[in-house]
Amino acid sequence: MNKNIILSALVASTLFTTISNASTIEERIAKLEAIINAQQKEIKELKIMAEDVDEIDERLETVETRSFTDKIKFGLAMRVEANNISTTYANGTNPKEEDTIWRTKLNLNMKAKISDNLKFSGRLSSYKNWGDSNTNTGAYATIDSRQGRTPDNSSALYVERAYLDWIINPNGTIPVIMTLGRQPSSDGPSYQIKEGMSRKGTYDALAFDGAADGIVLTTNLEKVLSGTSARIAYGVPANTSNNTSPTASVVDTKVTGLFIDKSFSGIGKTNLMQVYHVISKDFNADSSGTGTGTTDINVGDFDLTGIMFEVSGLSNFDFFAHYAKSLAKPNGKSMLGADGNYYGLLSTNSGATNGSTSNKKGQAFWLGARYNLKDWAFGAEYNKGSKNWFSFTYAPSDPMNKLATRGDATELYISKKINKYANIRAGFMKINYDYTNSGSHLGKPETVTDGLGTKAIKEKTNTYVTFNVLF
Repeated sequence: MNKNIILSALVASTLFTTISNASTIEERIAKLEAIINAQQKEIKELKIMAEDVDEIDERLETVETRSFTDKIKFGLAMRVEANNISTTYANGTNPKEEDTIWRTKLNLNMKAKISDNLKFSGRLSSYKNWGDSNTNTGAYATIDSRQGRTPDNSSALYVERAYLDWIINPNGTIPVIMTLGRQPSSDGPSYQIKEGMSRKGTYDALAFDGAADGIVLTTNLEKVLSGTSARIAYGVPANTSNNTSPTASVVDTKVTGLFIDKSFSGIGKTNLMQVYHVISKDFNADSSGTGTGTTDINVGDFDLTGIMFEVSGLSNFDFFAHYAKSLAKPNGKSMLGADGNYYGLLSTNSGATNGSTSNKKGQAFWLGARYNLKDWAFGAEYNKGSKNWFSFTYAPSDPMNKLATRGDATELYISKKINKYANIRAGFMKINYDYTNSGSHLGKPETVTDGLGTKAIKEKTNTYVTFNVLF
């Protein structure tokens, strides 16, 4: 519009100046015709110039866009799901109403090659229940590993992953890679088999599922031992430095771990074996949300050891098997709950400093298989956990956190491939709880009996449908 106004003003100005200098009507008409012809030629030339400027602007914008996307490549993952969960208490009663839970999960994935030996990876996540904008303020809502991993009932984007991979000695016999930042510690193996997608996380999903900050050193031992790599990890899953009133003895929770990955030739299209041992020192209990203020308490130490193996593409089958052992080491300290009881590490204490100091051993296993047709797949999974089983699965993909179960869980599903980027999956999950407080490191697990009344959940089922896109 501005270009047309400028052209019109130029024409009008020229006509007025030239015609006013002509002495007769004939001369004015002749002058006017000559001016019109000249101006039409000039207008045509100006239009061509304007089109050239527009084309240059478009080319510059394209170049700028390409320059940006060449630096950072974006990917999209989205899941829309419906979960119909039903609950049965130990005395046989059920809640009066349990509506279907609709949820949407959005991941914006980012990758950038900064240099030959330095790469960036990131993921921004939003996860919410449909029609719900009341931010979750429960006892576990403030746990850092849950950001972007569990619905907080807002549309906020969280930094679920943001890390740099730096190859320290790319030409060395044993290359060493340092990974710094918010680690790929969620959606690990073998979650990807059920989803029919490539592996999206680094660590065994039976033991770890959630966001985590830390530093990891990875050594590629390919030249020494074929198909083998080793990792040493350090992280801080709980930080007390911003707490307004911590007790004097509280320090940050620190986690160190050793992980060894091994693949084998000739077994399916892909396979993986992983063994690991993790030590968590000064395990924290955050009392915010329990009615006792904002005091953090160190309740002891915690070890986790495990092994897993998976194989994909073996005669149309995918298989996996996981086993892990947990060891809780209470220090006798405990947190005062809103109900007036004191809760320590897998123990219930009579006071804040005179509780249990006995070690609590737990174990769990997780098995699964999937049969693949051209566009269809059928799968089954089973896992079982003992009385004192506990792992770092604060932020799982499924709403019932089945891998934290102190009891057994069974899942059956059928999946249909829509195209190479999308699939739809329908399934049924059933959990039978043998002990209480599955997924919590606080409080003594109790046998599920009628004596505990309706507060003890005996059984849960989930009939679900999910639509998954990974682009």
